[in-house]
Amino acid sequence: MKLHIALWIAMLFAVPALAHHSVSSEFDSSRAMPITGVITRIQWTNPHVWIYLNVKDTDGKAVPWCVEIAAPGALTRAGFEKSLLDLTNPVTIEVWPAFRDPQNGRAGNGRLLTLPDGRTFDVADKWPDIKPVK
Repeated sequence: MKLHIALWIAMLFAVPALAHHSVSSEFDSSRAMPITGVITRIQWTNPHVWIYLNVKDTDGKAVPWCVEIAAPGALTRAGFEKSLLDLTNPVTIEVWPAFRDPQNGRAGNGRLLTLPDGRTFDVADKWPDIKPVK
């Protein structure tokens, strides 16, 4: 019985540790690329903000993208507010593309976001990968 309780307690602490993913496991950090498009929706929630936008491909056809960026609190501390995002003018986001695209379009992890007025913000997820203690 004590082992059973100990296992449940261990699981309670293990689940939050696994909740955050490694950026390098989902996104190709060797291929940073800029995309430009008009934002269609913003999901300003924890643990990540998601920006949905239509990006024109080489044929001029709109392709939906979803871009994961940092958490709302981290963005606010960096001076980036949701109100800066305009749903009418194109923005440019440097992304690391996902290894696998979702069914509804393309996905990426945002690095730098440039507003139409030229201001640039670092919107990268600041969660560090686990590193050995020195």
